[in-house]
Amino acid sequence: MRLFAKFFLCATTVISIALLVSGYLLITFSHESAVKRELERAATQFQFDKFAVQVRLLSIAADGEIPGGVLSAWASDLSGFAAFFAYDRTLLYSNLPGETGLALLENVSDTAHAYRFQTLGEDSYIVLAGRLTQNNITLYLVVATDITAVGALREQMTQSFVQVYFITLISGMVVIMVLSAFITGPIKKMSKLAAQIARGNYNERLPVVSRDEIGALSNSFNLMADSIEGKIYELLENARQKEDFVANFAHELKTPLTSVIGYADMLYQKDLTPGQTKDAAWYILNEGLRLEALSLKLMDLIVLNRQDFVLENISTEELLTDLSGSLMPVLEENNITLKINAAPEYILVEYDLFKTLMLNLIDNAIKAGCSTVEITGKQVSGRYEITVIDNGRGMPEAELARITEAFYVVDKSRSRRQHGAGIGLALAAKIAAIHGSTLQFDSIKGSGTMVKTNLAISAYTEDI
Repeated sequence: MRLFAKFFLCATTVISIALLVSGYLLITFSHESAVKRELERAATQFQFDKFAVQVRLLSIAADGEIPGGVLSAWASDLSGFAAFFAYDRTLLYSNLPGETGLALLENVSDTAHAYRFQTLGEDSYIVLAGRLTQNNITLYLVVATDITAVGALREQMTQSFVQVYFITLISGMVVIMVLSAFITGPIKKMSKLAAQIARGNYNERLPVVSRDEIGALSNSFNLMADSIEGKIYELLENARQKEDFVANFAHELKTPLTSVIGYADMLYQKDLTPGQTKDAAWYILNEGLRLEALSLKLMDLIVLNRQDFVLENISTEELLTDLSGSLMPVLEENNITLKINAAPEYILVEYDLFKTLMLNLIDNAIKAGCSTVEITGKQVSGRYEITVIDNGRGMPEAELARITEAFYVVDKSRSRRQHGAGIGLALAAKIAAIHGSTLQFDSIKGSGTMVKTNLAISAYTEDI
């Protein structure tokens, strides 16, 4: 059973019982009070009637008989129906509407009277009995006072109460229904909101419109929803970061593996001099070690969102020479000429990550169908600017603002053919940010692309 129905039925039952008990007690108390007043009035009147009969007995001779006609006249002057009994309790006269027993005469005296309630015919009476003695004549006087009106008043009160009861109960049910809807409304909203949250709509909240228990419950529910939304976002973010890491790491495996495979193929198929063999083995070892280190650094960068990588002093000549050697198998495979024209300088870089940045820029140039890639380096405004220029297909100017977005590709059909996922430049932009820089793109459709980034110059003073 729903809370609304429970609240409505319970409140209606309580009000109904309270009205019935109150009405019963009120009618009973009113009836008893009326009966008590009638009894007091009848007792007082009985004393007057008894006194009136005693006065009339003064006119009767002592120990004389009282004629029946006299008793009839006396009875007509009394306040109600009356009966007279002799000393031996023999009925002398009665105009009572029914018979009354002699048991009522057992406990009466000249100073004490007895009473009882009795139905005579169709009416209700208070029957009072007493004894009186005058001129050596003893009589028992019984007077019946009609209290039918008291019973009728009780019936009228009962009928009126029944009408008031149903009117009050119906009105109360309407009020209870409104109050039930008002009280259970926020709980119903809370239930609907919980269902929406269960379906994945985590940004809905309950309005807090009061400071009572319902308001406190609504506020607690909102805090719980905030906590759930935060946890769900955290889980989704963790899942996204792990997916990004897997995607980026898989992407970054391609160029080093191409170099490793290329140099391994050279060792296997060609007759190399000892120096060439040693160089090929060194590049294979170097790329293997770089991949090992790169996996951990990409985990820190993508999953843990780490930004405080240690930047080391690296010679631009050493960096670019190593980059050229790693790219040689890839460049030969695609018949691409790499030109390096960079001023010697010491710069602050995270070697593995920055090499990854450069490999991504050159990889995009290769995918653009270029035949020449040129890398230049020079000091500009106190920093060292590195530029990568290719003569590939280029990009529309409208696309330049979005190319560093994750999974965004300019030419989707070419990207599918070349197994591109649009994540290389997004990673490159993150690496540039770690070095306090950005990637600046300049491209003309059909004429190639130029990418610039700048790095901090080291204070290292070794002669270069």
